[in-house]
Amino acid sequence: MSADGPASGQNGDMSRPSGGTGQFARGASAAALKGAGLIGLAVIVGVFLLQRVDTTTASSSTTPVKPPKTATTLHRTNTTTTTSTTVPSAPAKTPDQLRVLVLNGGAPTGAAASLRTKLQRVGYTNQPQASTWTGHRQSGTTLMCRAGLDREKVALSQQTALQGAKVVAFPTPAPPFSDGVDCVVVAGS
Repeated sequence: MSADGPASGQNGDMSRPSGGTGQFARGASAAALKGAGLIGLAVIVGVFLLQRVDTTTASSSTTPVKPPKTATTLHRTNTTTTTSTTVPSAPAKTPDQLRVLVLNGGAPTGAAASLRTKLQRVGYTNQPQASTWTGHRQSGTTLMCRAGLDREKVALSQQTALQGAKVVAFPTPAPPFSDGVDCVVVAGS
């Protein structure tokens, strides 16, 4: 009851001052408890949804995983089709095993040596001295590797020093000084 008479209306009980009965305090603590419960429920639902939606598998292994060899045989009326995936039997060469030659094909003097040094810094250390491809002029940098070195060619082409390099097939006749090398990088203008 208030000084003006009994409380009435929608907010009648709420417009009364706390009379020392603790009703106001109980209402605030109940609201805080409900809020904490809702936050806890939201966290649980969020974790559950992340577990259901996230399908990635984390792996700390640094060993490359080889895809399995598969053979599929499809039978149709009097026709048999066999499909197989072949995994290379030899492991990919590591950067220090890959023999890379850097040639100057029209770039400013010293560009091939600079490119060779950048490749050595990232592990491609098995290189003869950089040289000039006399009479050859090209624009941009090209990368070529001998047949069977596709994995190594991809890895080499992803090095920062070779960003934007054009990857081409190993030419016939081979570039000069390329006897015994696996890949050739030609620095052009």
